[in-house]
Amino acid sequence: MSKFEVRNPDFENDIKEKLKGQHFMHLMGFDLTEITPGKIVGEMSLQRKHLQQFGFVHGGVTATILDITMGFSAYSLCPVGYGTVTANISVDYFHPGSGDKIIAIGEVEKSGKKMMFCTGKVFTIENGNRKLIATARSVMAVIEAPK
Repeated sequence: MSKFEVRNPDFENDIKEKLKGQHFMHLMGFDLTEITPGKIVGEMSLQRKHLQQFGFVHGGVTATILDITMGFSAYSLCPVGYGTVTANISVDYFHPGSGDKIIAIGEVEKSGKKMMFCTGKVFTIENGNRKLIATARSVMAVIEAPK
């Protein structure tokens, strides 16, 4: 049971349709693995293309997957004909990321008609161990979807 009002009963299929246009997400190899009202989880296998010069996950990769999961967590609560865009995002990095896989979780903390406030976490998986490498906060503006 969701703690939020679902304003679009077909939100999961709408998100799956919107994912077709997420070209950068597909280029990175990031996939959403859980779509529920107000919460999105995604993951990808870490590859060389995701790393910076010291062999750690690039901060831009981390910020991007946080933006994707927080954005879609907000979108899951939008009424039909509306969507979200990022108005603000702040990322705190705790540890350099390394490992086999990276997981991002985005959740809505407060849902409003014009803005949604979200939080996110990113974990890496290395040798079966899960490590929190970053957290984020964002404000998603609710907009009428372009036609």
